[in-house]
Amino acid sequence: MIPCPMPVPVLASFMEIQVKRLLARYFLTFARQDTCMEYFLWNVKTRNLVSLNLILSHDRFSKGIYISKFYPRLFMECEPRYLSAACFFLMVHHSAGLFGLADHCRISLETQEKVFESFYSRLIDFHFTIACHRPAGRVCLSGSYPCLPIARKIINEK
Repeated sequence: MIPCPMPVPVLASFMEIQVKRLLARYFLTFARQDTCMEYFLWNVKTRNLVSLNLILSHDRFSKGIYISKFYPRLFMECEPRYLSAACFFLMVHHSAGLFGLADHCRISLETQEKVFESFYSRLIDFHFTIACHRPAGRVCLSGSYPCLPIARKIINEK
């Protein structure tokens, strides 16, 4: 009999660690209306609503995701570092799964150039680049969704 090799421990990715941190303190719910998804971020301990400005939609024309609003207000919470990124990650993966989108589908949004530089450009999994410049320091971003296995059941419908 040939012995089975010992399983090699898989190191958790940076984002997996941050998602665990997020879910230890907060939970997400969502409401869906046709191609539009709104997410709600709640505090686990107090059950208070932390944020409701989390809206995205399925862009059927480009077969991608358009982020309408992403303002999780986690910067106002205690020790918020990387939690907004984890929240964004969960929302995109959850909605892409519900919409049945393919790996590396397009993600687009419009934001301030400063926000791109300080936040979206650092989300290396999504490969955001500036697609075009808009008036008043705004930019249109384009990126892609990296299909990664996550448990979609961790986000409940409202």
